[in-house]
Amino acid sequence: MTAVKCPKCGTAIDVRGVKPGSTLICQCGNVVAVPAGGMSRKMRNLLIAGGLVALSCPCLGIIAAVAIPNFMQYQGRAKQAECKVNLKSFYAAQAMHSASEEGFEPVLSKIQFSPERGNRYAYFAGPGPMEERASAQATGTEEAQAIGLDTFKFAGQPSITFESLPPEVAGMVGLSGECPDCDITMVCAGNIDQDPSLDIWSISLKDRALTDGTTIPAGQIFQHVNDVLE
Repeated sequence: MTAVKCPKCGTAIDVRGVKPGSTLICQCGNVVAVPAGGMSRKMRNLLIAGGLVALSCPCLGIIAAVAIPNFMQYQGRAKQAECKVNLKSFYAAQAMHSASEEGFEPVLSKIQFSPERGNRYAYFAGPGPMEERASAQATGTEEAQAIGLDTFKFAGQPSITFESLPPEVAGMVGLSGECPDCDITMVCAGNIDQDPSLDIWSISLKDRALTDGTTIPAGQIFQHVNDVLE
């Protein structure tokens, strides 16, 4: 460095041969310090900050490895809420129907069961006809025992049919026993994370037991396959 500027008058002061850190008096009478040698404070702070960022990078990777799967599971559970709410709605509708009629009704329009459009899950109260939601106006509603997922909204999503269900789950769907002492089971199935597995739940109007001995009370939702974890 050969000169410094006086901060008061702007005059350039020759500092050649002057020891860094010394002070000089400008012609205007202002005292001017000769900058000390070495790294500036600004540069030192930048290097410290850069070092901290570099040290934190592995931690950021670990945090991301934990946070991203947790966020995906949270999203999956939020989507599962659709199925659980609609199964409870089916249970209530069948209970009301059986209070005035003998037994239960697999034709969904007769109990006024119709999930809102935009459904990610398909619903099965029997192996019979399915209401298709591949267009703005649903088709096949009148005698439908099942409601397909809304492929009009989720255009890239493959349809889920009765044949898509695992055999042990498909065997539960619909009416069983002799009415008025019969039972009815609805199953919902959806693909919420785009992998080959389906997310599958069911509900029945009466107590039931699975082949492995698991007992499920009437009106309790049971999850057969958890697509969030598969």
